[in-house]
This record gives sequence, structure tokens and C-alpha cells, in this order.
Amino acid sequence: MLGQLTVFGAGLIGGSMALGARSRGLAERVVAIDRRGGAGHSSEVRARVAQLWVEAGNEAAVESAYAASDLIVLASPVHSIIDELPRALRSGAVVTDAGSTKVAVLEAAGRDSRALQFVPAHPMAGHPESGLEHARADLFVGRRWLVCPETSNPSAVERVRAFAEGLGAEVVLLSAEEHDRSVAITSHLPQLLASALASLGQEQRAEGAAGPGFASATRVAGGPEAMWRDIFSTNASAIEQALGWMAGELEQVRQGLARGETAPALELLARARRAREKSR
Repeated sequence: MLGQLTVFGAGLIGGSMALGARSRGLAERVVAIDRRGGAGHSSEVRARVAQLWVEAGNEAAVESAYAASDLIVLASPVHSIIDELPRALRSGAVVTDAGSTKVAVLEAAGRDSRALQFVPAHPMAGHPESGLEHARADLFVGRRWLVCPETSNPSAVERVRAFAEGLGAEVVLLSAEEHDRSVAITSHLPQLLASALASLGQEQRAEGAAGPGFASATRVAGGPEAMWRDIFSTNASAIEQALGWMAGELEQVRQGLARGETAPALELLARARRAREKSR
């Protein structure tokens, strides 16, 4: 059990970590550092999530919270994580993050002499709506928690692994480069495709014909700009490459249909079916 868990950024992900840690007894004390001033959060919600709330702008209180921590989680957009890393690492505690891209964060950590205590990570869980009001103690149960341990102290990695598994997640180890290339396909591209499809449906006035398939395909559409701006800017090359691959797949289908041929479209469905069966 951790003595103190400190979460910087108590939104959907950070709030769910805090709730999960409290409900599962993973830490004796949970502290939330609120980078937004707690606007709109009732005292009852704040008390349920963490035993102590600290405003991010209160330097002395943040330093004190960090100094008492066994594990600090930076659960905010990527550029905010990069900005906060030096202050967190000064504490000497193990520091991890929940950022959606890893290469840029790891490069920033590498400029700090205490970088061995930092374990880049990314829990693959979420909700179409962001914010603390959607946080859940079981958000990570059965979900993958990606960890990039290439430059981290093994004992720090084990602490993060134990925390993630304690929340019910499955830890997957991979390099920062592998992470960014993979999530460009499995997370960032789906956000763009879902958003494009949702916009197209409205622009072409097709929403009246929408069924469960359309709802499923557009479930994650319209993610918060504050988070996605950082993702697009720190993983631009991998996302651009993924978009190129996807455009190539769809262009083959488009050209086939233009010729009156259904084979390319059917072959795409067959390949997808084989891929899904293989992943089960």
C-alpha cells in the first residue's frame, strides 16, 4: 500500500485513479492537486475523490504534498505534464503520468537529472464526456495500462505496475516510440474518423437515418480541444502517417466502386473480420 498518492489534475482520468485508489485501499491518503481551481465541483464530490485538495497555484502547498508522496500521477494534457514534471521530480517521489503521447514527455523528462524516478504511462480508458463528474472507481478494470520503462528505475516501474494492477488494469510494456505509433492508429485516428463521420452526417442531413452502427462509430466524436490540441501537436507525424494509410485503404474502395466493382470493399471487410478473430 502507498502511504500517499498525489494526483495532479483531477478530471476524468485523475479523478478515477483517486476514486479507485480509495475504494480499493491502495493508499492511506489521496491528495488531489486541482489545476483548475475546482470550479463546479461540490464539496461532497471533492471529499469523495480525495482526502485533501490543493490548488495548483499554491506553490508551498503543492511542494508539501509532493514531498509527502510515494507516488505522484500527472493526469493532465501533455503540455501541462511537461510543464509540471520538474516540480514533481524535485520531490524525490516516483512520478508517472497519464498522457496520451510519450515521446515528447520522455524527452522533457530526460532533461532532468532525476528522470530515473519518472515512469511514462498511459491508461487506455476513458469516457465520451470528460470531467470529474464522469469519474468512476472501476474505470480501469480490464483495461490496458501502457507503460514505457526504457529509461526508468526498475523499482519505480514496479511501483507504477503495482498501482495500475491494483486498479484492475493490465500492464503492457513498450517503448515510447512504439507507444506513439500504436496509439496514433488505435486512439488518435479513431477520434478523427468518428468526428469526421459525425460532422458528415449532420452536413448531409443523414442523421434521420442513423441507427446503432452510426452511434457506435461516432461514440468518441468531438473530444475536448484542450486535450486533443496537445495530442495532435506532440504526435503529428505518427497521426499523419496513420491518416495516409487509412486514406489509401478507403481510396482503393472508392476507386473500385467507381468502376462498379465491389471486390475491394468486400476484401476490406474480410481482412477486418480476420483481424478481429485473431485478436480475440
